[in-house]
Amino acid sequence: MWPTLREELRIYPAPAAWDGSPQWTLHDPARNLFFRLGWVAFEIIARWELGAVQPILDALHQESSLQEIMPAHVEEISQFLQQHQLALLHTPAHTRHLLQIAQRERLSWSQWLLHHYLYFRIPLAEPDALLQHTLPWVAPLFSPLFRWLTLAALLSGLLLLLQQWPVFHATLLDTLTFSGMLRYGMAIAVVKIIHELAHAYTAKRVGCRVPTMGVAFLVLWPVLYTDVNETWKLSRKEDRLAVSAAGMLAELTVAAWSTLLWSFFPPGVVRDTLFVFAAVSWLSSLAINLSPFMRFDGYFLLMDILDMANLHQRAFALARWQLREWLFALGVAPPEIFPSAWRWRLLIFAWATWLYRLLLFLGIAFLVYHFFIKVVGIALFVVEIGWFIVRPLFAEWQVWYRMRATILQRGGYGLRALFVFLLLFLFLVLPWQHSVVLPAILKPNERIA
Repeated sequence: MWPTLREELRIYPAPAAWDGSPQWTLHDPARNLFFRLGWVAFEIIARWELGAVQPILDALHQESSLQEIMPAHVEEISQFLQQHQLALLHTPAHTRHLLQIAQRERLSWSQWLLHHYLYFRIPLAEPDALLQHTLPWVAPLFSPLFRWLTLAALLSGLLLLLQQWPVFHATLLDTLTFSGMLRYGMAIAVVKIIHELAHAYTAKRVGCRVPTMGVAFLVLWPVLYTDVNETWKLSRKEDRLAVSAAGMLAELTVAAWSTLLWSFFPPGVVRDTLFVFAAVSWLSSLAINLSPFMRFDGYFLLMDILDMANLHQRAFALARWQLREWLFALGVAPPEIFPSAWRWRLLIFAWATWLYRLLLFLGIAFLVYHFFIKVVGIALFVVEIGWFIVRPLFAEWQVWYRMRATILQRGGYGLRALFVFLLLFLFLVLPWQHSVVLPAILKPNERIA
């Protein structure tokens, strides 16, 4: 039985792909999910109502330049639509398939607890109507005049900061106290609210709906979020870039004006407050949000610049394939075909992301261990290491185990892989230092009165 497309699905034009080919975005409004379609997929889906493989192929050959489309391409699109529940099939087999999906998505209590310890969201507001009503009030902040004034404030503030750097550095050291940390915490909260409002208002300016805003918890650490998924509907790349960059630009605006005004105000509460906002904004924008290695603004901005959806997943898949080819020379086709320069960029990005996350998750695990009750800290440490480090390695090992017959047939390549694993094992096991330094107090055995 031929699957029928769901009636509520919508397709929007999308920016061209990295190779210049046209793209479209398929929107599932019931789940608010978006799927990027290439040229071939779009042309096949546009003729889906023909109801069979051969009529679709005949129409494609007659009406387009896609003369090399085969029945396998249509079957692949059919599997994609069914796998992602975008098509309807009124058969017992389809019902069983949906039940299997629901069963896989059902979590046990331990899985639910683990998932919600690592990440969960709490929606706090549905701001779309309020954003639309107040958008004229913030419109001057998007004007070219304000942008030029902010750029002048940024350059002037940095110049004055260099002249007063010893004072800035001394003030930073003086604020590293308990009361100073409280002020930094409150400033971070205010700056992050400004950050999320910038995303929301920019999305409204380009015609997107903002259904929710709230707080997400990453390993119990609160992070504000704004749902701007509707930017996938936008056909202009510049509009998506504007929404992605809005939060960081807002923080840099706060940093620019705070730094400039700090240079002029006399010592006091106002100057101290401006210093805290300047320090927090610079650190948050440059050290955290700009990083493309985690799913923060820097990552989404890079993804929009390259116009490569699911950049992490695609780069990781390519890096795993390349690792297997280097170790075992399996001769398997890559998950995606890229030009050589693009492939190397994605490989370097994937390895850099893995290294960054390894160091970050190890650091988080040690912090969790030190700042919680020891029994709880050890348990959370094990969860961190197991989920973020051991689990991906074990998943890759499972792939190698399933391919063991092919790997053993490669002979010398298997020996090369064994040699690499031996070096890695020695690197992890052999001590880097042969001496241990411990603090001690030297006391005499006897004291002469």
